[in-house]
Amino acid sequence: SGGVRQTTRATMADNDVFDEFKQEKVKEDNVLQMNQLNYAVAFALSVLPVFIFYSVYKLSDIAVVYVVVTAISTLLLATAYGKVTRREYHRLWGYRKDQYKSVAGMSQGEYDQKSKELTYYEAMTFSLFRNNLVWTLLFLFFSFYAFREINREFCYAVSVAASSVLVWKLTDWV
Repeated sequence: SGGVRQTTRATMADNDVFDEFKQEKVKEDNVLQMNQLNYAVAFALSVLPVFIFYSVYKLSDIAVVYVVVTAISTLLLATAYGKVTRREYHRLWGYRKDQYKSVAGMSQGEYDQKSKELTYYEAMTFSLFRNNLVWTLLFLFFSFYAFREINREFCYAVSVAASSVLVWKLTDWV
């Protein structure tokens, strides 16, 4: 009987370790998915000016500039998304972490896990909205007002790069 009890405890301990490992693996997969989403959105936003300058201004001979500026812009925007998401998540979770309400069929641990997940999605959505709005406004200002008198190749590069750098720097200040 003592041997069976020890084996059962060892099996339960192994199951707990396995469950913790599984939960950590799921968290890592979710973080990887969110990083991929950040890069996909950043790339989509960074490519839109290429379409404008290629189709409207007929700038087809600067493909190398398009690739380099788009790559830099994608990296800066994806980093900015991650920074704002982390900051907003911690700010929101600070308000919500002690607000457990008894929900039918949910323990406090399950409630906290669901709340953290929803808080993360809310922070990510805010990050995407805020950074994309600021980037778009800055790009439109730079390309169609501030640098409208200079040649189009330089206007493209400076408008996209300046917008991306400013959004990236604004994540530290605001």
